[in-house]
Amino acid sequence: MNEQEKALIAAWSDHSRMWKDNTWVYPVISRRAGGLSIGINLNPDHHCSFSCAYCQSGPQEGHKRIPVDVDAVERELRAFLDFYESGEFAKCEFFGHVPEQNKLLKDVCLSGDGESTIVKEFPEVCRRMREIQKEYTPRLGDFKLRLITNASHLESPAVEQGLSQLLASDGEIWAKLDAGTEEWFKKMNRSPLRFDKILDNLTKTIKLYPLCIQTMLCNLQGEIPSEQEIERYIENLTAIHSANPANLVEVQLYTVIRDTLLEGVEPLPKEFLESVKTKITSVLPVKVRCF
Repeated sequence: MNEQEKALIAAWSDHSRMWKDNTWVYPVISRRAGGLSIGINLNPDHHCSFSCAYCQSGPQEGHKRIPVDVDAVERELRAFLDFYESGEFAKCEFFGHVPEQNKLLKDVCLSGDGESTIVKEFPEVCRRMREIQKEYTPRLGDFKLRLITNASHLESPAVEQGLSQLLASDGEIWAKLDAGTEEWFKKMNRSPLRFDKILDNLTKTIKLYPLCIQTMLCNLQGEIPSEQEIERYIENLTAIHSANPANLVEVQLYTVIRDTLLEGVEPLPKEFLESVKTKITSVLPVKVRCF
């Protein structure tokens, strides 16, 4: 393995949300985005509507609530885009040896230590992201705006208002679907919400916007998804797809790569993910990638 390959694997494995003195904006080299993803973390206080067993952001408890400073979010995002445009990002210490093609800007993404859609500033942040995209695209080339979400609040009028701005130019929602049944949903995502609400939100959302489904497959303290669980998951996926087949961008199957909130949460072998992929593609004409 050469130096560039080692640097790329290190960058894929380290998705720290800390960047210099920033509070809200951070860069990652993303396998799933295919290059540089500029993250916007609206939840540095770890506030979330889920408490996933495999969470890699740490516990929600013990963090002081931090109101979102929209002006600071905009300043940090503009400063990083300027830094990227200057060429200095490509040479900075941690990312310097990553192959050049993996450092190309692919998206600006709402993704952080909690659920972005639960903060009241969400619509205004989306509006400003869209304005910045329009301003910087002529200089930097096309890049997408994305939301990574657990789908718990997609039905909210305020969230819908924000999404209409965020996704106005080929944007995408990357949404979590980790279960086929209420029982596994409670074990994996550990949310007080009902699983039916998540499914309903996803089905309604795909009618309006491009949607990518992200699914975590892991060994949860000695238990793995059963054959019946996978069958129900694919049934749910089929129902979402049938609501608007053209808007299901892809399905991303992934497993644990970093330390998790609970002990005893372990990755599953690639063969398991590939077997689920085969089952999905045997019944649905969708793109499926394994990570």
